[in-house]
Amino acid sequence: MADGVKIIIGLGNPGKQYQNTRHNAGYMALATLAKIRGFADPSRFGRSLVTKGKIEGQRVILAWPQTYMNNSGVAARDLLNYYKEKSSNLLVIHDDMDIPVGRLKASTGGGSGGHNGLISILDEIEGEFDRLRVGIGRPAKDMFGGDYAPYVLSSFTAGEVGDVDRALELAAQATVLWAHKGISACQRKANVKPKAPKAGKDPGAGAAGGDGSPETAGE
Repeated sequence: MADGVKIIIGLGNPGKQYQNTRHNAGYMALATLAKIRGFADPSRFGRSLVTKGKIEGQRVILAWPQTYMNNSGVAARDLLNYYKEKSSNLLVIHDDMDIPVGRLKASTGGGSGGHNGLISILDEIEGEFDRLRVGIGRPAKDMFGGDYAPYVLSSFTAGEVGDVDRALELAAQATVLWAHKGISACQRKANVKPKAPKAGKDPGAGAAGGDGSPETAGE
């Protein structure tokens, strides 16, 4: 039986200049899910772009906060309050530098890991929530002198696009499982090492994020 409304938030920044950047991996993963499952184009609702629908009979809300990353918690709080849902019915999809490009990790609770979007959400809502982390990799220590903002706001390289596309599709599949079966099913799908592409397949087919992504932008 469906359990209330499940709210799935993809973290990122609004604005075309940040579209398909590493920090917008959450936006991109959610857009991939919306496209695969045939959700309507999102429209403005409060501080987010939102589209609604069902996954295997479960009512879900897909939301892309338009507050910029540092204020993501305000949008998350507004959605939980409006739908009168507990944080246990929230999944946040976000980028993670401590996970290699092409890999995912699903979990419940935990700290922010220095991620500004998570810092904001932890400040604004009470209770634990589920997370789906999309790996963006960590640059060499001497690349940005300890300032990672230029890195997370950069685009994926041409050599990474194939791995990113596969990870976004896997993230969409894991999110579907989360919506109607819960975090354990999501973890079984997400927390595995991806298989290498079969010989003859083009690993770079498709652009990261694809068409249908809502506009994305800055830190």
